[in-house]
Amino acid sequence: MPVGLEAISVYIPRYYLDTEDLARANGTDPLKYKVGIGVQQFSAPAPHEDSVTMAHEAALALIRNYGVDPDDIGMLIVGSETGVDAAKPIAAYVHGLLGLPSNCRTFDTKHACYSATAALKFARAWCGGASRGRKALVIASDIARYEIGSPGEPTQGAGAVALLVSDQPGLLIFDEFPEAFYTKEVMDFWRPHYRATALVQGELSIESYLTTLESTFLAYCGNSGLKWDDFDCMLFHVPFPKMASKAYKRLCEMEAGDGAGRSVDELLRQFDVRTRPYLTANSRTGNLYSGSLYLSLADLLETEGVRAIGRRVGLFSYGSGCCGEYFSGVVGPEAEACRGKIGLERALADRVALSHHDYLRFRKAAEEMACNDSFYQNLSCRKGHCPSCSAFLGIEDNRRLYCVPNQTETCLRLLQTPRTGRPYIVAAR
Repeated sequence: MPVGLEAISVYIPRYYLDTEDLARANGTDPLKYKVGIGVQQFSAPAPHEDSVTMAHEAALALIRNYGVDPDDIGMLIVGSETGVDAAKPIAAYVHGLLGLPSNCRTFDTKHACYSATAALKFARAWCGGASRGRKALVIASDIARYEIGSPGEPTQGAGAVALLVSDQPGLLIFDEFPEAFYTKEVMDFWRPHYRATALVQGELSIESYLTTLESTFLAYCGNSGLKWDDFDCMLFHVPFPKMASKAYKRLCEMEAGDGAGRSVDELLRQFDVRTRPYLTANSRTGNLYSGSLYLSLADLLETEGVRAIGRRVGLFSYGSGCCGEYFSGVVGPEAEACRGKIGLERALADRVALSHHDYLRFRKAAEEMACNDSFYQNLSCRKGHCPSCSAFLGIEDNRRLYCVPNQTETCLRLLQTPRTGRPYIVAAR
């Protein structure tokens, strides 16, 4: 039974910081960020946004845009490394915000940036066997934050990608070849519970990424019988766009060294067709962690539409720590019909640029929102207007509070904080 993606939807925060402004503030040459690592801008979530609200927005858009009956969703899995609670999964919050049926299994998966792929693999197996025709909703939702002024700061980002997995895969049909994965314990990237920002050993992480890619690509080709030319597009986990270039080059070196009769330079020229066009969104949003690979996939499907139908897409997923996997799929006949429903192009066009000053204010406000009794704070910027999307309202009695945009009266009532009576407002200057 073929299983794959029936729908895909993207949520990108409204605000972003241009890396030229960050470079200027950090006393760095902007080319180091824009060319050296390939990041033009990165998404800066407002204080009322977290992994729950972003997951909800991506999922809600998918349900509405594709006309999905919520009762058909029998499983909800969120892949994330930026959860909001040590016990309660993001999926439980999202299940409630969406109003999904009670006979829907919910849980989160976590292994750094591999988190969403782990969720996708579970959903794929379920849809291929025990689902009885119901669908699985998989959501990648993350906020990448690093210390201010650190080398990782320009590789930040945020966003969510929702994937509807079913046995009616009109968008992407997964190839049914033996799996190819690789695991090795390595301390290349981590975030202890007591830290709000991640720690990374850059060179070690890059080498671990490339080692995992080599192993999984060789295993996948060996298991499937697929050759280099069988992949029309090659997508990768994108911690920063330049990493995808490094990954593609490593595969070219492997192919050229395999006696294929083609040089590395000749193979590298295919990068402009197979991979580069689908890094545009990544270069403008920064690192979505578990969602970065699937953001590239959304970019491909929205950019190409009918031209993508029948193309085989190779996908490499990597999570620090580490675990990685190579797999593939063929773009299905509904690619053109789904093109206007993904929402990526519209989300990027509607964004607002932040000043570096407001970016720092957003970060400080987000830290305050993560504390108990933050529900009673009044967070405001000069362009006052209530959030148009679902919002994290803060914490009261150690409980996280959210409001949903389509419940207008409830939303407005919650936005009036009981202690001060003043509205909770988040906007950019």
